[in-house]
Amino acid sequence: MSIIIRKLQSHESSIYREVRLACLKNAPDYFGSTYEEESLNPKLMFETFIENGLPDHVMFGAFAEERLIGITGFNRMARQRVMHRGELVQVYVESNYQGQTIGERLVRHVLAYAFNLDGIEQVQLSVIAGNQAAIRLYKKLGFKTFGVQPNYFKVGETYLDQQFMQLFKSDYSYRGAAFT
Repeated sequence: MSIIIRKLQSHESSIYREVRLACLKNAPDYFGSTYEEESLNPKLMFETFIENGLPDHVMFGAFAEERLIGITGFNRMARQRVMHRGELVQVYVESNYQGQTIGERLVRHVLAYAFNLDGIEQVQLSVIAGNQAAIRLYKKLGFKTFGVQPNYFKVGETYLDQQFMQLFKSDYSYRGAAFT
């Protein structure tokens, strides 16, 4: 089966919403947002970004036979002194498609896109410190940890640490990654 990875178009905001809410429901341990909170929002932040087609705030999707099965986004920092940075957000691939390097391909597309934007010098991300599969992927792509904040999230009586990572454009190896 062929997997197509591309930037989501303005008319695809509703299918993005479906996948985003599904990821929060199906993998709640790996995201700071909750399904309960986000499902109450009439419009998610990235739904608006997708609809407006803003180049500094994009969402890429992985499609299997025209069905959206994975997402990953880029969000450029808005303030003048930090506009050289952006954030990789919402990395998710449906469980039936995991283990096929789709997540890596999504992230590579987002990085290639981001580093081709005028002025972007670094991309950062945050990940729940116990999500070792994601951390291995980010390290493979060249991200380095710059901090861990203990007890960042609290779920019931359990605390989760958040790991912060960054990748500088000068350190990124494109290795055939494309962007659209």
